[in-house]
Amino acid sequence: MTDDQHEGTAPDTADLPFADDPESDDSADAATTETPNGRRRPPLAVIISAVLLLIAVGASLAFLLPAAPSSQPTANALNPSANPVPGEVNPPTPGPQFEATGEYSSTEVIAQVGDGTVTRGDFVRLFQPGDDPAQVLNQMIQRELVVQAAAAEAVTIDEATITQQINDIKQSQAISDTAQFTAFLGHAKIGTEANLRRLIMRDLLIEQMILRHTTLEQVHARHILLATNGTTDTVKLDQLKAEANTLMEELTGGADFVALAARRSDDTGSKDAGGDLGWVARGLLIGPFDEAVFSMKVGERRLIETQYGWHIIELLNAPEVRPLTDPKMLQTPPGQTAFNATFLPWIEGLQQQAQAAQKIKQLIPPEQLVTQKTGALPTAMRPA
Repeated sequence: MTDDQHEGTAPDTADLPFADDPESDDSADAATTETPNGRRRPPLAVIISAVLLLIAVGASLAFLLPAAPSSQPTANALNPSANPVPGEVNPPTPGPQFEATGEYSSTEVIAQVGDGTVTRGDFVRLFQPGDDPAQVLNQMIQRELVVQAAAAEAVTIDEATITQQINDIKQSQAISDTAQFTAFLGHAKIGTEANLRRLIMRDLLIEQMILRHTTLEQVHARHILLATNGTTDTVKLDQLKAEANTLMEELTGGADFVALAARRSDDTGSKDAGGDLGWVARGLLIGPFDEAVFSMKVGERRLIETQYGWHIIELLNAPEVRPLTDPKMLQTPPGQTAFNATFLPWIEGLQQQAQAAQKIKQLIPPEQLVTQKTGALPTAMRPA
C-alpha cells in the first residue's frame, strides 16, 4: 500500500480496504532498509537500541527503550498532536545530564535476573546522556525477563535469520571488508560479531514475544474490489455498481471466488491471493468495510460501497481475539492500543512475579553506573 491510500485521499489500487497504512513510516530512520520479503528494518537503530521495533512503535516501547534525550524530541507518526509544530523550536528542558561509566566491553554484572544477568557493558551501550539511569536499568531488567520468557515458551530464532540480518546491516552501511565492519562495530559500541549476533538474537526474541503477547480482535476475510479510481462520473459509477452486482450473481451461481478475484479485482495487494486479506484487526479497515466484515457470518457474502469503490466481501473466519503475526500491525492505532492493553500488563505481571520470587537483584545502584555532567541529582536519587 502507498501513502496515497489513507482514508480521505484518492486511492491507488493496492490494499485498498485499509483505513491507515501500516507500512508507511514517516518517522523512519534514514538507515532503514527493505528486506527481500518487503519488510522494512532499521539496521543501525536496531544495533544501537537493541530493539527491532524502535521505529515501528516509537514511544509505546518506552519500557523497553532508553528514553530519548530531552533536547532531542522524537516525532510520533501515530500521535501528531505530540509532535513539534513546524516552525516552532522546543527548547531543551534543563535538568541533570549523566554519562555512563565504564566500557561497553565490560562483563561486570550489575543486576541478576533469575538465571540471567545484566552487564555494565550493555548499560554503557544503551545509555544516552539525559537518560534516567534507574529507568534504563529497569528497562534492561524487563528485556532480560522477556528473553527468559521466550526460552520458557520455546521461542527460538534461526541462525540463518541472524546471518541475513548481519548481511542486511553490511549492505545498508556499504560495508565491503572486514576492516570496515570492525570499525563499524566499534563505533556502534558492539565490539565483535559474536556480540552482534547475541544482540540481534535478543532483538528478534523480544519482537516475537511482543507479537505473541499483543492480542486483539481480528477477522479473516477476502474481497473483490471494483475501484472508482476517484471518478465522479455518475454514468461510470452506475456501470461499476452494475458490474459488481453481476459478479455477486456469478458467485451465487457457483463461480470460484479465488479465480474471480484474480481476474477482476482492482486490489493489487490481494488479488493474487484470491482476494485474501488475512487476519485483520478491528478498526484497521475503513469504516463501512470494518462495520460489515465484523458483523457478517462465516461464508456470508456482502456487497458494500466505500470511498474506493465496490467491495464484494466474503467472511472466511469469524472474529476472534488473536496474537499479532505482523510487526507492521504495531504501527497502526489498533495495534498500539492492543500493545498498551495487553502486552504492557503482561510484562508488568512478569516483573511483579519475578520480584515476588526475589529473582531480581540489583547489585550496583543506578547512580553508581553514571557520572553527572551538569545539574543536581534527581530528588529520587538524593541521599536521605
